[in-house]
Amino acid sequence: MSKAAKWSIFGLLLGVIIFLLSPSFKNLLSNTGFWNVKEQSLYLSGSIAIVFMVMSMLISVRFSFINNLAGGLDKAYIVHKWVGIWAFVFSIIHWFTDNWFIDICKELFILPPKVKGPSTISEFAKEVYSIGNDMVEYAFYVILIVLVIALIKRVPYHIFRYIHKTIPVIFLFIAYHAFTIQIKGAWFGSIGSYILSVVIFLGVIAAVMDLLQLIGFKHKVYAEVELCEHNENTKTIDLVLKPAEKFEYKAGQYVFLRFSHSKEPHPFSIASYNRDENKLRFVIKELGDFTSSLSSLVNNGDIVTVEGPYGNFIFEDNKANQIWVAGGIGITPFIARLEYLASSGKKVDNVDFFYSARGENQFPELEKLSEKSGVRFHYRNTTKDGRLNFNIIKEKIKDIKNTSLWYCGPASFGTALKNSAVSSGMSKKDIHYDSFDMR
Repeated sequence: MSKAAKWSIFGLLLGVIIFLLSPSFKNLLSNTGFWNVKEQSLYLSGSIAIVFMVMSMLISVRFSFINNLAGGLDKAYIVHKWVGIWAFVFSIIHWFTDNWFIDICKELFILPPKVKGPSTISEFAKEVYSIGNDMVEYAFYVILIVLVIALIKRVPYHIFRYIHKTIPVIFLFIAYHAFTIQIKGAWFGSIGSYILSVVIFLGVIAAVMDLLQLIGFKHKVYAEVELCEHNENTKTIDLVLKPAEKFEYKAGQYVFLRFSHSKEPHPFSIASYNRDENKLRFVIKELGDFTSSLSSLVNNGDIVTVEGPYGNFIFEDNKANQIWVAGGIGITPFIARLEYLASSGKKVDNVDFFYSARGENQFPELEKLSEKSGVRFHYRNTTKDGRLNFNIIKEKIKDIKNTSLWYCGPASFGTALKNSAVSSGMSKKDIHYDSFDMR
């Protein structure tokens, strides 16, 4: 079962538990009439929706322990996407039940019962939660727009990111509604209310951290640009940074870089490892407007904000053998690992390294580093030799049950490798990959 599925099940169960421990559940058991079922289903769908929203907010602020639970920050983004989708699904159910559903029932002459006797809720209390009802109505439509934009891949990332920044503000309105609506259902004082209130409080903290730009503040350092050079042959940029203080990381990890000409941080794998030099090297592929213009906008001496390190792609497992597979610019974490092995004097004899790219090998240092480290290096020129596939890789695997696969490169290639490896008997937990899909 995937991490996203496990987190989704957890969010669903927590939302249901909150409802079961609330007065609404007791109310439902004592009155199973049509309109009461409809009323209490609002609290159920709302509880589940707010739990998923809070989970999404907590993941977005990049807490280390949450990243580890998700299997690394790159996997956390996948979980973030799915809990966000589930939050929206249950928000739709909640909204439909409270709006169109009532209108449809009235059209069918199924009218709600008239309230008998005076209300036990004061006018002031009614005003408090009524304000929340009004706010959340508008918030729902804004979230609808944001989610649609997030799912349309053709919308440029920078536009998506700017629009996505409205989410913390919207969440605060929703949090107010989720907290104050408990007045109407007489939830306060119940165990369900205590749990829900804590959940909402955690979400508010995450939203405020986002708004105050405190995400990753404990993991940020400044670094000076020592080199920013364009390589015409490989269509890459060689970037070298000198952090102002000692920067600790493991080979295979990545960081977010924020340059002076751009307010938005971008993730890049570290392509170097040297215990003696406090320097970070990046090999950046020119794939879009941002990376293509980097060499012309960044100069030696510029100050860059470095946030990290992140990622669990660190080549640590309990298997006797490892297969490394890199596609295109996915080579960068492997360069760092090879440099780590070479600089530490470690020589291995249990690693086969496959690198697949178009044309001749544009990173000649790979062969030298591999030889020095004991890694068996296999380069495949896809223009001349065709695409690399798992059948070719499998020839080097002696014991697939005791072998792990480490992959970084195009997502489609990675999916094909994973499926073939699993079909050949490799466990899913022994397949490691980095994912940089931020939406």
